[in-house]
Amino acid sequence: MTLSEYTHLKQQIVLNLGKSDNRHLLLKLKEFYKDDIDSERKYEQVNTIGQLLKILEIRDVLSEDDIGPLKEIARRLNNNELLQRISDYEISHVPREYVNYYALENKLPAFNKEKTETGVNNQFFIPQDKTQRIKDTIIEEIGRYWRDLARNLKIREIVIEDIDSKHQALSEKAKDILDTYFERCDKQRWFYTLCEALEKSRRKDLCRSIQEIMVMNI
Repeated sequence: MTLSEYTHLKQQIVLNLGKSDNRHLLLKLKEFYKDDIDSERKYEQVNTIGQLLKILEIRDVLSEDDIGPLKEIARRLNNNELLQRISDYEISHVPREYVNYYALENKLPAFNKEKTETGVNNQFFIPQDKTQRIKDTIIEEIGRYWRDLARNLKIREIVIEDIDSKHQALSEKAKDILDTYFERCDKQRWFYTLCEALEKSRRKDLCRSIQEIMVMNI
């Protein structure tokens, strides 16, 4: 099965839950996944099943490789047809390989130095284009989690507050945080530290995205 089938299953869940007044079911599902949501503010902001599915994806509880929450919702809806489709998906779907970034250290190709940027990344043999793509991905997708990322990258609170007051856009704050991090990061382990910080910031989905970029042939 493909990602589009996964997306279609999510759409079917949303449609089926919206066919009748299922507010009580949404409240029960929110309570069921409260520990996974792991934020009182986020918990209160979830008002639709679509919003719940989105936060579960961000928390890496729901993904194309793990559709347990979709099965749980279909079960509570007593929708046997949807349960069968989910079962067929699980049987047919081939999970994506999860990249172990600790194992990447011995697998990264030794790129020609003329193709790498100078300074921090030159010692790690990562092309400038790939490094920039990793940065751009985080800047575009980290959103309101930029502050969590900053703290998990061990950036001082006074610096975080200064960046927060300096910029309005979340993307600009994220860019400034990454610039600060890259100025002082461990030249050999910056990527691994960044992945760990993203996981601690409850953005395993974004951690996985930059791992995939790392092994791309770009």
